[in-house]
Amino acid sequence: MPFFTKNYASLKKYTMLIRIALVFLLISNFAFAQENENISKWTVKLSKPAAKAGDEVEILFLASIDRNWKLYSSDFKGEIGPLPTEFRFEENTAYELIGDITPVNPKKTVDPTWDVAYTYFTEKAEFRQKIRLKKGDFAISGTIKGLLCSNEDGLCVPFTETFRVN
Repeated sequence: MPFFTKNYASLKKYTMLIRIALVFLLISNFAFAQENENISKWTVKLSKPAAKAGDEVEILFLASIDRNWKLYSSDFKGEIGPLPTEFRFEENTAYELIGDITPVNPKKTVDPTWDVAYTYFTEKAEFRQKIRLKKGDFAISGTIKGLLCSNEDGLCVPFTETFRVN
């Protein structure tokens, strides 16, 4: 009987240590996730706020990026290496897209690991999408998906932002 009692006490201590470690892990993951939510801040607006049916305007996607982080651009292939930022627009009969989204003045480099060229932004990013408005009463919505990476430790954080302009 003493053998069982000794092992049972050991098992209880071990189980308690595992529970404490799991609680600590959950709390640290929550705190880390909260911190990463604010690495980039997005503003989406029209180049001509008083746009009406028949007008060609641009949707401006403006991102403010925390220091020591970079946002990958949208104008390279993501087959290997970094993943480009993607813009998806919900289908709507009030407008039509004209051409592809255009990043404004991204930086360019080559990833040493994959030997692939890519473009990115630091501090501020701007993307533009031309559209033609078909109706005066419109709402344009969609999602932005991308990857933010730290220049200090290489940590990369995926993100998804929703947007809506009218």
